[in-house]
Amino acid sequence: MTSPSKEGFEKPTDAAEYDISIGEVMTQQYVSVTKNTAVGDAIKKFRDYTPEDPERSTIYYVYVVDKQENLVGVCSVRKLLNTPEDQPVSSIMKTDLISFNIDADAEEVAVDVSEYHFPAIPITDNENKLVGIVRSEQLIEVVQETLTEDLLKLQGMDLPEPTDFTEIETKRSTLMLDAPIHQILRIRVPWLVVALAGGFLAGGVIGVFEEALETVVLLAIFIPVIMDMGGNVGTQSSTIFVRGVVLGHIDKTNVWYRVAKEAFTGILIGLLVGAIAAAASYAWIQRTDLALVVFGSMVGTSLVASLVGFVIPWLLYLTGQDPAAASNPIITTIKDVSGLLIYFGLASLLMIELI
Repeated sequence: MTSPSKEGFEKPTDAAEYDISIGEVMTQQYVSVTKNTAVGDAIKKFRDYTPEDPERSTIYYVYVVDKQENLVGVCSVRKLLNTPEDQPVSSIMKTDLISFNIDADAEEVAVDVSEYHFPAIPITDNENKLVGIVRSEQLIEVVQETLTEDLLKLQGMDLPEPTDFTEIETKRSTLMLDAPIHQILRIRVPWLVVALAGGFLAGGVIGVFEEALETVVLLAIFIPVIMDMGGNVGTQSSTIFVRGVVLGHIDKTNVWYRVAKEAFTGILIGLLVGAIAAAASYAWIQRTDLALVVFGSMVGTSLVASLVGFVIPWLLYLTGQDPAAASNPIITTIKDVSGLLIYFGLASLLMIELI
């Protein structure tokens, strides 16, 4: 197995403050030899190695260091076992390898190496001395931890940052289940208050169109349908955005392309679901004008929800706010108010009783 070049794996200079360094998740369960070591001796050292953690004891590579413990190469165990034992390790080692500094951000490392399939990556200090390795399953855990945190925040539950990465899941579970009520409320309530204010604002919009509702009572039937559709599309979009940012798929170079694509997707969703809703409303009530209002509202609401699902988290990100914690209540407010305005606006234009 060959190792790709380090080129293109520099740590971003404008990255946010890092919470977890790769040094916090690495392990020191590895085998290293000097470059003049004979292959036979390297194999013996590999076979005699006794890991501290049997559950993560598989050795995929033997790392090659110089007399000062500087990392100079790597050799796969398979390559060792298929090489004559009298040859020096330096004759078969790979020198063009990926390694990361012990202070590098674990999440950034996970993103950088995600396109490759290396079971372990060496970690060095500032002097290029080998200090440990990080396994692919550990990098996967980093991404899963981050996604779990961000998706919880997306629902308005802003979790405090734990200080020990190895205790993240335990602390989260304990906090959400066993913490004092006041602490649970402190986590869950603040951004939900924003959503509550948005609900009152949406109620105010309905109040403005009270006369229209009194004239055409049937309009009230489809208000929950329009609002729920906007909520579902907005939640999907914001979840996709948060995951894309976490995994490095969305950044300043491509964000507006992603926004445009998501808007187009929102229109298509609105057309498809709107057609179904319009057909159902016509079959039920047999009013063409009401069916057209429902159809147009679905398209408009889906477009707005998909746009704000991307744009609001991005604007929060640019201003230094936490998009995972704050975006969903704000998105809910915007899509509810805009959905109602679109719905009643189309009704005022298309329904005979309101013209």
